[in-house]
Amino acid sequence: MNEQFLALVPVYGIPVMALIVFLACLGIPMPAAVIMLFGGSLAASGDLPMLPTILACLAAASTSDQIGYWVGRKGGAKYLARFASRGPKRQRLVDRAQDYLERRGVFAIFFTRWLLAQISPYINPVAGAAGMRWRAFTIAAICGQTVWVSTYNLLGFMFSRNIIAVAHVAGNATGFLAAGVISLALFWYITRVLHFSLKKRRRKRYLKPRGRRSRN
Repeated sequence: MNEQFLALVPVYGIPVMALIVFLACLGIPMPAAVIMLFGGSLAASGDLPMLPTILACLAAASTSDQIGYWVGRKGGAKYLARFASRGPKRQRLVDRAQDYLERRGVFAIFFTRWLLAQISPYINPVAGAAGMRWRAFTIAAICGQTVWVSTYNLLGFMFSRNIIAVAHVAGNATGFLAAGVISLALFWYITRVLHFSLKKRRRKRYLKPRGRRSRN
């Protein structure tokens, strides 16, 4: 199945990538991660432009998030109950999404874009039905999708010669979790560096240099 979708990317390029990401974020089984890795490798070889590829995937993922949110917002608890009753697996995922949203709030939206992507399509209507503010949902969703889309495309770009091995690791749950932990560690490190850099600049700005005291 993956090979069939991969064969479409060199022919149709960015539109087919965006379509696959869009459907995957709606909960339809699609190899979005593998497609983005492959797209990144094509960007490394010069067959696709990198920035438009990332932006198209980001727009597709964000559009799916908005559809899920507004369907839940308009349908309310009744829609959510019908949605969850279509199978025991879906019921478990919806229950898990509700529990995670209650415990983490808006942070649940951010982390389920990339760290807990399995429940991402289910937490969107849950957030809408729960009455989460649209602005908070949208900001958290876009930030999370930016991490997800950028990570996979950049991994494909950097490791284009070993794209099969990278796809295998990315498809593994443990490897994906490790990637999330590494991303969090990098984010924390960059934040700390920027914090201390700004703090140091402020000190230099407001502290006057000591000079010799004049004797009268």
